[in-house]
Amino acid sequence: MAEAPLAHAPRETIEAFVREAARAPSAHNVQPARWRFEPGGDVVLFRALDRTLPVSDPTGHDIQASLGAAFEGMAIALSRLAFTLRAPVPEHAAQAEGCEPVVRARIVGSAKLDPLAHAVMKRRCYRGSFTRRGARELAAARTVEAADVHVLDDQLDIRLASKSHDDATWRFESRRDYHAELWKWLRLSRHDPRYRRDGLNADCLALSSTQRVAARVLLRPSVFSQLTRLRVARPLISEAAQVRSAIALVLFMPRRTDSPFEVGRRFYRLWLELTAAGLYAAPMSASADDTKTRARYEVHVTSDRRLANVLRVGHAPEGLVAESHRLPTAELLV
Repeated sequence: MAEAPLAHAPRETIEAFVREAARAPSAHNVQPARWRFEPGGDVVLFRALDRTLPVSDPTGHDIQASLGAAFEGMAIALSRLAFTLRAPVPEHAAQAEGCEPVVRARIVGSAKLDPLAHAVMKRRCYRGSFTRRGARELAAARTVEAADVHVLDDQLDIRLASKSHDDATWRFESRRDYHAELWKWLRLSRHDPRYRRDGLNADCLALSSTQRVAARVLLRPSVFSQLTRLRVARPLISEAAQVRSAIALVLFMPRRTDSPFEVGRRFYRLWLELTAAGLYAAPMSASADDTKTRARYEVHVTSDRRLANVLRVGHAPEGLVAESHRLPTAELLV
């Protein structure tokens, strides 16, 4: 019987795979994926039970999509050593403290390097204002057009979207429970012990020194609720200027029959395609989640598909795009 791949792989190799898989995007950067490599050649993906967003993601859709993205990241990582990660199958029996099993998949040999592998280390979420709009950047954005991807690059559409996105964001953020949950995942001070672990830190939010100091005070739930009552809170969470600076808006439209896990796998690859095209992106999830705003885009969505997300894309300042921090690899192996 052939020996299982990675049967004698050093721990450093396993950790490198896990570290790369962890680079996949997750909602609020909560990083719910945990991994176990079994002697027989299987890898089991678990969900950390304490990594949830019960207010903004009550059905668990976004967490499942985040797990799918992590699985795709693992498949790409394994391809670097000519391994293939076969199709995932639901897993129910495996156990790990504080986790529940999601899927298992067999690792086999004879794979080619994934064509998007070179983009993994370059991918960043850029939430600031984009810096350049030209024919080359527009052409790059259009390269990702596909059956499940539509690119909007008309400037009027983008300006209108900047207003509707702010409307959608405010409908969520004006809810005290929603804002309180977001606050739990904001890392606005470098002195926060979680700053280099998870969540949305000030660097990745592209906040200036002044903005991060103000945000630590004004976005605190007790203060923010008072500002909401005074009707002065909305400008604090506006992203209209950043949206208007985009080269294009990328509509991600998976099939309605696709599971959230599969949606997450494809979403990660789409983002890597944008990276490979030389573009940065930031999700506009509120526009896809809000019923009223989503209707603006549904003219581009056929009946067999749904709008899963909107990405604003563009060119970012060289050397000024922060990398989201990740949990230590040892915490991701169970």
